[in-house]
Amino acid sequence: MLCALALVSMLACSDTETEPDTDPIDPPLDLSGKIVIPATTRDTVLFFTGIDQVSLPVFISFPESAATTLPATVVLHGSGGNWKDEDTDDDGIDDVIEEWTLSSQNTQWKSLFDQEDVISAFPGSYYRRGTVENKGDWKSPPLQFKISASFIRNYDAYGTLEVLRKLVRADGSPLVISDKVALLGFSHGGTAVQSTLFDTSIVPGNWEWSQSYSGTLYTQEPRLPAALPEEGGFVGGVMYYPGSFHNSYYGNPCSGTSIFQTYADFMIHLPSEDSLTPNSECMLQTTANNGGGTATIHRYEGADHSFDGKSTGINGEASTLARTRTINYLKEKLGVE
Repeated sequence: MLCALALVSMLACSDTETEPDTDPIDPPLDLSGKIVIPATTRDTVLFFTGIDQVSLPVFISFPESAATTLPATVVLHGSGGNWKDEDTDDDGIDDVIEEWTLSSQNTQWKSLFDQEDVISAFPGSYYRRGTVENKGDWKSPPLQFKISASFIRNYDAYGTLEVLRKLVRADGSPLVISDKVALLGFSHGGTAVQSTLFDTSIVPGNWEWSQSYSGTLYTQEPRLPAALPEEGGFVGGVMYYPGSFHNSYYGNPCSGTSIFQTYADFMIHLPSEDSLTPNSECMLQTTANNGGGTATIHRYEGADHSFDGKSTGINGEASTLARTRTINYLKEKLGVE
């Protein structure tokens, strides 16, 4: 059953006992700022306010074992979007979604995490901002800035992390282990995993945030990177075929001018038949030089972009192997037996 829940303010109770020799009564349970999840809930959609003041949906799945406190993973969708969708005007771009039904790929990953007793959260970064997919005019400024993987979707990831840390049962017990939350992202979402794990503590004092598209330099639109929450960030991340170039937001990784490094370890899956892979190789050289988190790198000869979830041929073999590697890696980072 899919439930829509909101923030809980406070549970109040009153005491009418006046006799002096009674046992002390526990004070009212203060759940202000928390989100109460009924024990019978398996799937729910919650909303949080993005950095651009847009109300964003996040689909959250609770395994059967969610009566206890569990680790979690935030899953960042690729350019196809978060939801089941279709192209109604035959222009090659999906334009209608089925609220709030996950895409086929996300549904598969939800099931994988349910089996491993890991809470999974799927924030939708596109639909409420005006598009179903990252295609057409949304691939370039000015629309690309509204869904940027470099400086918008990282805020979505941290917004989802904040939501997870507010989830409690009616007795106030947390559902998510606060310091055991990981990241997983695909393509545009894999690029967003990078920006989320970026270590903001190493930014030079004179650094100027900008992006370059087709020879035009944009210096006003890019936001500052998201700061690490006071409670800490993610324990690690997994990236599938990300962009890695960020339009020189962190500098150019292939010219040795990038400041990019992560505060946490990460795994990256790179198919050989993908035009984005060379920039990712440059990013990996940058992180090797700059320090920070440790990279676990897997390369898939003959596989192409978006191989995850494919069932036949080289792409199918790569998908099966990468999913096994990903689950094992995340279980290690999350402390799952």
